[in-house]
Amino acid sequence: MARDSNSIEKLFYKIHPRYRHRYEIYNELLCNNLTKDIAWLDIGCGRNEYVADFGHRAGTALGIDKLTNRESADVPFLQADLRNIPLPSNYADLITLRMVVEHLERIPEDLSDIVRLLKPDGRLLLLTTNVLSPVVFLPRLLPFALKTWLIQKYFDVSSEDIFPTYHKLNSPGKMIRVFSDMKLISLEYIEQVPLPNPLLTLLFGLWYSFTNIPGLRYFRSNLLAVFQKQELSTDRVRKDASN
Repeated sequence: MARDSNSIEKLFYKIHPRYRHRYEIYNELLCNNLTKDIAWLDIGCGRNEYVADFGHRAGTALGIDKLTNRESADVPFLQADLRNIPLPSNYADLITLRMVVEHLERIPEDLSDIVRLLKPDGRLLLLTTNVLSPVVFLPRLLPFALKTWLIQKYFDVSSEDIFPTYHKLNSPGKMIRVFSDMKLISLEYIEQVPLPNPLLTLLFGLWYSFTNIPGLRYFRSNLLAVFQKQELSTDRVRKDASN
């Protein structure tokens, strides 16, 4: 990714030359799982930019979202609610949920159709926030209107891209319980430092330094997990995990 000339940012990279943005890590993992013989569904695709940028790497690529605010009408897209996607069972070799599950209020019901669509041995790639991190947990205490204002002011995010969060699946233990019929392939803890904003770079950079202490990476603000559907999966997620 491009690096700004901001002095705080330069200092951060000098201290942490191996730091990688969460989307650098996510994009690399995504590309490693895309081949010309697979069908890929990017669910909760937003503007569908990922299918636009990486869809050529898959045999079939389709963005799915209940909203239609897309960058290009020429990129394959299906408007649908994730609880009722009009595609056949065992359709996809790869399903991606990128910053989606933190917005789901009804777990596991909201995920049942996603598991249904995944082929046996197919993979689910999931990037989301980690509620065990104070960076994620503490803002939950703020009113939504105040959080929206802060996100717009300091993170340069438009209001149309800000949605309520529920964090019903946002810890490693919760993920593993909910997807108990699936095999956990990998789980990575990522800290997101909002470069190049000087103040946020300093604050989040200090937290990133703290989480580099052995044993504290579990408190980083993002989780990147890969699950694989088992051959004999019952195409369900455990309802008792929502309790």
